Amino acid sequence: MKNTVCKMMMLLGVMAFAACTRVEVNPNYDPDTDEVKASFVMSISTAPATRQTSTTVQAGSSDPFRGIKDAFLLSVDQETNGKILAADMTCDKLFDLSDAVSAGSINADNTRRVFEMSLPLKTNTLLFYGKAPSGQAASGYSAYDIYGHLDEYSININAGSALFQLGKRLQNTPEDANKVNKFKAMQGLISGILTLTMNTEMSIAKGTHPSIDEGAYHLDGTKSDFANGGYPAVKWEDYAKLSGNSPVETDHARYELENKLGRVYTQMTDIKSAAGEIRAASGEAILRTVQDLWTIVNEVQCATPFSAAEAVAKHFAMVVDERLTRYFKATVPTDGAPVTGIEYRPMSNIISEITAELSATPSLWPPEGEAKKPTPAQISGLSTYIGSMSLATFPQVFDIPRGASYINFDDQSKIFYYPTNFNTSGMGGIEQDQTTGYNAESYYYPAELMYFGNSPIRATETEFRENQYPGGQDANGADNGKWTVSSSWTAWGSGNYVTSSTRSVAMVNEINYGTALLQTQVAYGAAVLKDNNHAIQLSRDSSLGDNDEPDKEITVTANTFKLTGVIIGGVSQNVGWDYLPCKVDVGGTEKYVDGFVYDKHIPDAARSIPATGYSAPNYTMVFDNFAGTLGTNGIWTKAEHQNKVYVALEFQNNSGTDFYGNYNIIRNGGYFYLIAELNPEKEGTSVTWPADGTGAVMVHRIPPYNADGTSQKVQRVFIQDYVTKAVFTLGPNSLKYAYLTTPDLRASSMTLGISVDLSWSTGIDFGATILGGN
Repeated sequence: MKNTVCKMMMLLGVMAFAACTRVEVNPNYDPDTDEVKASFVMSISTAPATRQTSTTVQAGSSDPFRGIKDAFLLSVDQETNGKILAADMTCDKLFDLSDAVSAGSINADNTRRVFEMSLPLKTNTLLFYGKAPSGQAASGYSAYDIYGHLDEYSININAGSALFQLGKRLQNTPEDANKVNKFKAMQGLISGILTLTMNTEMSIAKGTHPSIDEGAYHLDGTKSDFANGGYPAVKWEDYAKLSGNSPVETDHARYELENKLGRVYTQMTDIKSAAGEIRAASGEAILRTVQDLWTIVNEVQCATPFSAAEAVAKHFAMVVDERLTRYFKATVPTDGAPVTGIEYRPMSNIISEITAELSATPSLWPPEGEAKKPTPAQISGLSTYIGSMSLATFPQVFDIPRGASYINFDDQSKIFYYPTNFNTSGMGGIEQDQTTGYNAESYYYPAELMYFGNSPIRATETEFRENQYPGGQDANGADNGKWTVSSSWTAWGSGNYVTSSTRSVAMVNEINYGTALLQTQVAYGAAVLKDNNHAIQLSRDSSLGDNDEPDKEITVTANTFKLTGVIIGGVSQNVGWDYLPCKVDVGGTEKYVDGFVYDKHIPDAARSIPATGYSAPNYTMVFDNFAGTLGTNGIWTKAEHQNKVYVALEFQNNSGTDFYGNYNIIRNGGYFYLIAELNPEKEGTSVTWPADGTGAVMVHRIPPYNADGTSQKVQRVFIQDYVTKAVFTLGPNSLKYAYLTTPDLRASSMTLGISVDLSWSTGIDFGATILGGN
């Protein structure tokens, strides 16, 4: 944001001047308070400045000015004139300017807004804070998603009291006092459905299940041995035991229908979280997974068994099918064809069914998992929170990304659960005294468009009328001559404080944005992208050769993948008076708190990635991520290394095909994440710093400051008032590192089909064969 939005602020003072034997009484001067009533004149440049969309963040030269509201001006009397405020201190007076400039009220010829106020004598430094007004919600997005949101915007006259805090996406609000409870309830229902399903057991007495009784026959028509005395007790995990033997005929290798059930169980529950696998668990991802699972279950329940053990497997699949129909609706063909059209049942049905299952069959939730098991009463009470909501909308309905929700399986307690703390999509955080662990409440809205001014003042004894102040492009302050209306502006190096003879005052330094901006563009680095198929299949079968199971190749077009979100890691939730990260009280301890900024409002033009060239830019507001130590004198000492920032881009797979990501499969239509590292110390990166300036040149000083008020000019990823530009490229092997995958159940679905042709085929025709050699 190097092209400044606010170029100059001015204070117009009218004061009495004592001369020789004649005293002129100035009605605007109050000797009891030592203050002068003044006109505060704000001048804003219309030159190109530095949007979520371009308009939202005023990133383009033609973007309309959104205005400034919640504006505050603080006056300071420092010991030394001509300095900015280098360290936080208690100010002398706070001016509430409210809605300083209305939207669209300025243009190239009219850039001023005048306020009346009383300025303390000896004032030599001014601080300015403000933010742009938010707009309206639109197109399914909240105003917070479009314009950013702060939970705290606090400015006070006292030192250390300024606090600007990013808004948490997942928190209770006056409009939704149970938002967090709703989130946890939906997590509980999804994990409960998966736990009860995968812990399915079959121990059914004869006569209690007619459809099973009727099917318990061998191919030769004789009853199976167990048909008259009930069925053996079998749990789903029994089909996946490492011994490889049938759970029914324990001295025989597993039969094919048993293998199908075993492979599905293993794929569902073998989540390699310790190795970095992140299993997608949004409502959408669970639907895709269950549809794949149900397809295999349907194949088994529709199959013709070749043994008594396979008859049990068939019956077991029928029990699983019954359980799935309690929670989902789908088209389940009776010929074993793939299941289609899967949906969640209404929330009331799901809650009722889980309540009944927990009451009637507590063994479905193993004893080792009792500590994490909800009681039937708790499940039933969920209707208070979630009513008619749909699990298909989880977690997006809470304005957090799909990547904020993934699932693990506890092999000891045999339950599925959502981790309490996690490192989303493999993204790291900052490294300075941070809080430990991330969870769904660690996602923030982007920052709002904010303004910051820190400046010594100009002073003159000449009284100016409003139309005599520089305006429009003349207000850029680069030419001191623009301010010599009466050739009486005091030199910057002396006299720059309010005295009894001062009549007009202006800020020396420009006013800049207080927030930083990430410009995201996406490009393809190759016309063909390879997935991770070979490596994954090799991990499952070490006998494969180098050329076996090659990677799938995807030829990219403008519709192959869509950018649907940007997640920026390691962003400080809180910044202080200088818009740099600050500590807050966390359980009685002062700590830095950081998390993820999630930008879901991606303009249509930025969603599409052309086959060649770059996508249109997407802009995300964040706070400065300077890393350092604050000394007792209030001056920062930079850290040895500035923090790397990890950015995860959320894509939708519209390629028309499934492909393998880092650990598992990305289904067509599904979502995945690719992570990039932004390293401020990467070779070839550099920041163009503004000139500190002397005399007639405007000064633009970015925190952190040295004790003398100069900028430390520390290069980091995000710098207030600066645009950080990144073109994220999907290289030929990028898909191999795609996160948030679902289990690949397709291999479990393989079926050997036998077709008999009762006719002779032509054998080899050797043609003419010469006897006795050639």
